[in-house]
Amino acid sequence: MSPAFLDAIALAHRPDMDVLFLRWPQPVYALKPREVYTQVLDLAQETNARYWLFDIRSRGPLSEKDMKWVKQVFYPTLHNQIDRLIYVAYLLTPGHAEDEVTMAHADELRQKEWYGQAVEFEGFTSEVDALQWLKRCQLVEVVK
Repeated sequence: MSPAFLDAIALAHRPDMDVLFLRWPQPVYALKPREVYTQVLDLAQETNARYWLFDIRSRGPLSEKDMKWVKQVFYPTLHNQIDRLIYVAYLLTPGHAEDEVTMAHADELRQKEWYGQAVEFEGFTSEVDALQWLKRCQLVEVVK
């Protein structure tokens, strides 16, 4: 990663929580989303992290091209990259969480054949709620 890229995001795995954190503190045009998602995938493979928190409150919306890539490439091929179910908690601003386009994209993704087999996700406006959801997902996995 270049220094500019390192400055653009904060990506870390917390083994004590078994959560991979992606914090995107600046608008999306400051860096390439595909590079960020590739770095997330690399760290997840390295750490076996299956519970992810994406703080995208400052990121802003993805371009249509990048959204198409996330929907048609990143999520559908995730199972081939990590052979286990991934849980992603998105931390959103209240406006983003209530945005009709955002909700439509989420609903569309939940209808895909890979949803629930490769990945599950939820959106939250509270980090506490997002982490509690991830913890519940971890506990359900333990019970299975």
